[in-house]
Amino acid sequence: MTVRFAGIEPFGQVSGQIDFTVAGIGDIDLRNEAHVGSIRFVPGERHMTIAFDFESERPGGRRVISLEFGEVEVLRIEPYLPTGVDPGYGHALLFGIGHWTDAETGRSGFTVSTTTFEVEFYAVELKATVT
Repeated sequence: MTVRFAGIEPFGQVSGQIDFTVAGIGDIDLRNEAHVGSIRFVPGERHMTIAFDFESERPGGRRVISLEFGEVEVLRIEPYLPTGVDPGYGHALLFGIGHWTDAETGRSGFTVSTTTFEVEFYAVELKATVT
């Protein structure tokens, strides 16, 4: 099953990606130009959504870039606390996002690694919004 991308340039089967092309702002390095503002696991009637909000201070003001993974099936969560929050800034950073395909089922999955935890899941849609 192929992932639907909305508001973000589709990316290939890579691990540790931190650079993204987002509609409305262009290229952004979510590791070095932003920090994790919030992580939300949102239950739905039929599927879960996982959303990562990245806060970026760039020329022109503060922006929030939200990556929302839809129709999610969580496979694994591994916490890194209590050492994961950057003591100098008090927030989490992105290590990387890996996009992969399960060889047996053909389903697309993601591994999102931050300094607080890593989560691995299948997803059908990845949507980016900027506020």
